[in-house]
Amino acid sequence: MPSILLAAAALAGLTLFVYFLLTIVGIIANSKGDLSREYSLTKTGAPPPAYIGNIGRNFVNLLEMPVLFYALIAFHLAGEIEVSGLQLMLAWVFVGLRYLHTVIHVTINNMGLRFLAHRISAIILVWMWVNFALAL
Repeated sequence: MPSILLAAAALAGLTLFVYFLLTIVGIIANSKGDLSREYSLTKTGAPPPAYIGNIGRNFVNLLEMPVLFYALIAFHLAGEIEVSGLQLMLAWVFVGLRYLHTVIHVTINNMGLRFLAHRISAIILVWMWVNFALAL
């Protein structure tokens, strides 16, 4: 079981990294005058630069589907259900794909590549849930 907790910790670490990246980039952009107070308060006026928006949207993505990953791990722990080698491998593939999705999203933001990484990670997560259900 501890190995799957390392996968969860790696994903949580990515989420925290993106949060701090968003904070730092936001502070820098604000100091350069790239952020509009009006937009922040009312969503009118000049929107933030795309690079800030991409990091912000990626942070939100890391608070959506991964919740099901964390829940799955919690259910494994609470039910004392053994994590198979396949389940552990799938967990690390899921985490790796979430890292890839983040790198794509906050750098080149290629929609096709980002979509592919996101959808494959979703399929992996569904596979993990099916494995869990079959282990009950």
